[in-house]
Amino acid sequence: MTHILNSTGGSKDVDDLKYELEPNDRDKEWLKKEHPLLTLDWLDLIPEPPKNSSQSTRSDLEEIEKETRDVSKEEFDLIMLVDKEPSDLFQPYLKKHNLKYPKKLIDKVLDNVYPVWLKLKYHYKRPRPFQLAPHLGYVISVIQTKTHQTPSYPSGHAIEGSIIAEVLSTLYPEHESTFKDFAKSVGRARLLQGVHYQTDNEASYIVAEKCWENIKSNMEEFNDKKDRSRS
Repeated sequence: MTHILNSTGGSKDVDDLKYELEPNDRDKEWLKKEHPLLTLDWLDLIPEPPKNSSQSTRSDLEEIEKETRDVSKEEFDLIMLVDKEPSDLFQPYLKKHNLKYPKKLIDKVLDNVYPVWLKLKYHYKRPRPFQLAPHLGYVISVIQTKTHQTPSYPSGHAIEGSIIAEVLSTLYPEHESTFKDFAKSVGRARLLQGVHYQTDNEASYIVAEKCWENIKSNMEEFNDKKDRSRS
């Protein structure tokens, strides 16, 4: 894949390197969508990502270089499963324990969160690890798919996996630790694929937690109003 990086303001400093592709038509439509259940200020959700030249980013790249160098068959299967649909990671466990997957509820929540995480991505325009790596002397063995054609920060897949974990943990609190582990596995899969930094994942867990708390509160308020109107 061509490195989609430009240097802003004529400077060649590595910190000026950004992801410069425009959103595709589908994402442009999503960016316009309202998110009535998500009423917090999305710009306050997470801090700015680490600078490209920071030790944090270099540590992330060093880890990704190491992790992507020799991906096992099991890790490759995890990457492809998560790349296609993060919810599939949860399904065998739910089936084993006779727990229902609340698709309608989760889809409703994700429909409100998706425009916000896209806004965050295009606000920060962080380059993907495999795009930045050559500028800092690292080699990332990326597994190319169609799901990383957006800026890197935060990770959409990790947000989706974490949202699923948050919803399921609310419904089935006795299984919370397992669901949260699955969410972390989603983030790890994206790191193993070479398409996200660990700091992308950490930001995604924050986004998911804050968004779910806000949406849950608004849904409860809406339900309370409906209950009062019936009485």
